[in-house]
Amino acid sequence: MRLVPGQTPEAYDEAARALAVARGVARCQVRELAPDLVSIDFQRRNLLADPVPCADLAALTPAAGEDIDLRKVWSGRTEYGTDWFQPLRGGHTLTAGATGAGKNSVMWAPMVSIAPAIRDGLVRVSGIDPKGMELAYGRRIFHRYAVTSKDALALLDDLLDGLAQRKDEFAGRLREVPISREHPLELLEFDEIGALLRYVGDRKTREALIDRVAVLTTQGRALGYTVRGYVQEPTKDTVPVRDLFPRRICLRVATKSHVGMVLGEHAYNRGAWANRIGESEQGVGYLFGEGVREPLRVRAGWVPDGTIKDLEAFVTGPALDAAAPVVALPARVTTPAAGDVA
Repeated sequence: MRLVPGQTPEAYDEAARALAVARGVARCQVRELAPDLVSIDFQRRNLLADPVPCADLAALTPAAGEDIDLRKVWSGRTEYGTDWFQPLRGGHTLTAGATGAGKNSVMWAPMVSIAPAIRDGLVRVSGIDPKGMELAYGRRIFHRYAVTSKDALALLDDLLDGLAQRKDEFAGRLREVPISREHPLELLEFDEIGALLRYVGDRKTREALIDRVAVLTTQGRALGYTVRGYVQEPTKDTVPVRDLFPRRICLRVATKSHVGMVLGEHAYNRGAWANRIGESEQGVGYLFGEGVREPLRVRAGWVPDGTIKDLEAFVTGPALDAAAPVVALPARVTTPAAGDVA
């Protein structure tokens, strides 16, 4: 559509819901192609209706950690049928979604994809798991692991000690710490981040946790530290440091207002209808691409329980040596059984 003088793309954004109803389709998205040109896209086929298998761990076995591009990690598929990649280095990510929305898929799928880098010591994963369930299933993958607020505080302090050491070593020499076995990417998976930043009873402990997460998210990027947080209720009260996460993913949420809290105030009008995602679409959500005005609908790769156990065995095995034989893992079925939740 060529815009006439006085019209703006935002006017079409606001009409997207009405346009979808008029055409009898599930979704309509307005894309700005030029300052005076928009494309009105109608979703006629749902390419994300079926679960997306995670990366094949057996196929990754021969790969060396150095072969993994940590700025472009396979994570699933997009609504256009293309592969979805996300960076695990160079920024922090907050994922919001209701119970059963598929936050676990967003968490585990990239870790399967970078398995050789974890095994070879180029990525060191830490986990904070207030429920003591999700990350505990793959406990041996994590270099550091915490459940209670006290242990979480100690884990964060340990990360901050390492961050301070890298500052002393590289300040004035480099603008970004190169990832190596001596200085691995420190990846923190913080499940149910709101449980510790909002609902911890002791105020001093809660404030200490908030302060430490704030330091990691504001200073960690160039030093090789990445935080990935997951939350059910994305309000500012629940996650006071929400704005310190530059990358956001919004899975199924309860209300339209939650979409704006995660992706920005205009996200819903631009097509991020996360409150309309079905309960059977675990792992489906929206994110904004870098330099792209419109939200992108994606589905994270589904990781079966057996694959998590294989991943645990994979990353705790010996680092790849050119002289050592390569042993392929048995292939697993990556289609979820009826009733399984991503």
